[in-house]
Amino acid sequence: MQLVAVLAALGALVAPAVAYPHAPMNETLVDVQLIAVGNTMVKATITNKGDSVLNMLKFNTIMDENPTRKVMVFQDGAEVPFTGMMPRYLMSDLTEEFFTTLAPQASVEHSFDIATTHDLSAGGRYVISASGAIPTAEEYSTTITSTALYESNELHMEIDGTEAAAVEQAMKFTPEMQSIHARALQKRTRIVGGSCNQNTLRATQNALGNSARLAQAASRAASQNAAKFQEYFRTNDANAKQRVIARLNSVARESSSANGGSTTYYCSDTMGGCKPRVLAYTLPSRNLVVNCPIYYNLPPLTRQCHAQDQATTTLHEFTHNPAVASPHCQDYAYGYQQCISLPAARAVQNADNYALFANAIYVNC
Repeated sequence: MQLVAVLAALGALVAPAVAYPHAPMNETLVDVQLIAVGNTMVKATITNKGDSVLNMLKFNTIMDENPTRKVMVFQDGAEVPFTGMMPRYLMSDLTEEFFTTLAPQASVEHSFDIATTHDLSAGGRYVISASGAIPTAEEYSTTITSTALYESNELHMEIDGTEAAAVEQAMKFTPEMQSIHARALQKRTRIVGGSCNQNTLRATQNALGNSARLAQAASRAASQNAAKFQEYFRTNDANAKQRVIARLNSVARESSSANGGSTTYYCSDTMGGCKPRVLAYTLPSRNLVVNCPIYYNLPPLTRQCHAQDQATTTLHEFTHNPAVASPHCQDYAYGYQQCISLPAARAVQNADNYALFANAIYVNC
């Protein structure tokens, strides 16, 4: 499978890890099977293979109800670009509605249309697979205590391109949005002024400045503080370290000006991506970042270890943009305990590891 090859190559970066307390990851608790139920419709069956109840958080997993990256889609060995959203969710005070509870050996099904988040108009034969990590809590609890890894079967689908092209994209641009985005790119305007009021513009500009400073400090720490780097990225391999430093430097540059850069930044949402608990989201296919209303409820810059704020949310989202650093980061895990449980190959490609590392350097965690 293509993902396995990529992770195997990245796995060469892994160095012996220092032992830090973290939430355990279980590779046998959850089974995911994919089947085709239409031209571009896929049904995932998620089964609890363990002997106790699992309370599974749906954010950024195969069960997410938002147009997030649930599967990888390949054609002729090349991955089909993902056109959906990469959100950062508010992780404090989680409630039951964001979880799915499964008894031992029980299953739940979740269906989704891959044409809403991929351009499949070429048609032909595609290979679809899913791989990820599900944060889990104890029964009757919403406190994350563990993570269940999953890797699905490979699903081969013969897709009618004309029928696939008729499926509406989840994150579609209206003509007005296309015009605004085009003008922003022509002027290389980082913040789209028409999406902001006075307060949100000020907050966004402040967050960009703080993101730049945090990324710069984190870049310096990555080269100077081996123990802290090991804690957050699970390795001290020189190549991995250079990749992290380069990405942080790119984020710092991208954050440093509100009037230039490679991404377009919106203070408010016009595409419907600001679903419950979404702080901000990125469309990596367009190098576009959008702040959601609850983003502005966060503190500009927290002094609390591993807490979310506006600055690290902006930093997190920039790592999702290919124009900032390629390959762009994914959302393999959220929160300190889950992120430091990732293997090095995934930690260096996980957006929240960068946000948490930058916060840790600033706060001196």
